[in-house]
Amino acid sequence: MTEKESLTILKIGGSVITEKSKGVFNRAKHQEIERIAREIAKVKNTKDEDLNLILIHGAGSFGHPYVERYDLREKKNIEGIIRTHLACKKLNILFCEQLIRQNLFPYPVHPFSSFRIIDVLEFNLDLFTDAISEGFIPVSHGDMVYNKKRRFFEVLSGDNIVAELAERLRDKFEIRIGMATDTDGVVFEGKVLGEIRDSVLLDSISNSANLSEMESVKSDVTGGMAGKIKSLERVAEFSEITIFNGIKEGNIQSFLKGENIGTRIKLGEVR
Repeated sequence: MTEKESLTILKIGGSVITEKSKGVFNRAKHQEIERIAREIAKVKNTKDEDLNLILIHGAGSFGHPYVERYDLREKKNIEGIIRTHLACKKLNILFCEQLIRQNLFPYPVHPFSSFRIIDVLEFNLDLFTDAISEGFIPVSHGDMVYNKKRRFFEVLSGDNIVAELAERLRDKFEIRIGMATDTDGVVFEGKVLGEIRDSVLLDSISNSANLSEMESVKSDVTGGMAGKIKSLERVAEFSEITIFNGIKEGNIQSFLKGENIGTRIKLGEVR
């Protein structure tokens, strides 16, 4: 039996690359974006060519405040939808420009124009796999997506994109997921957990009030840490997930090199 290639899906949280305080719009952390691109390049440009990588980033202050201002979870506001997407796209361009400066080759994938929801989320998976085959790094992001049945645009989080990609690519690749956040890992009952191997514990954590309390001061319409864990529960059986502090210098590089940082979630027989 042919051994599957490995694929790393790295999600950079919006709070890592933007100022995400309430009321703040379109404020990027340019130095953090530059540092992250540099750390990715240190691994991607020096390692063997077998580092298959997909990058997803959150919208942060380029997305969440617009959703709240225009009440896009409840109302069909065309101007608000377009402004939200354009802001998300602007952040994606900033991110991709830094990758290019590090001699990396991003392939931007904007969900607004390439994803749809009918019964489930639909998109052309070849956009990602073909880009990887040609030496690009696909870079997608949280965005607004059209629901054809409801005739309504919905918020699609970067976390959900990660889960969808992992599920659909599991037959082709061994999946490894990294979630770069603004915390040292999953904090439960006052401490950072090094590893989660029990599905009952994972379910308890995803429903814990502690997770929401930690993030109450931030503007996040996608559910924060609790939402992140809920969206990834379904892929934890077949992939290794690491939730770690992406603000701490060196952690992005350490994760890509396979070093043990943050909280690892390993429910299945993942090596």
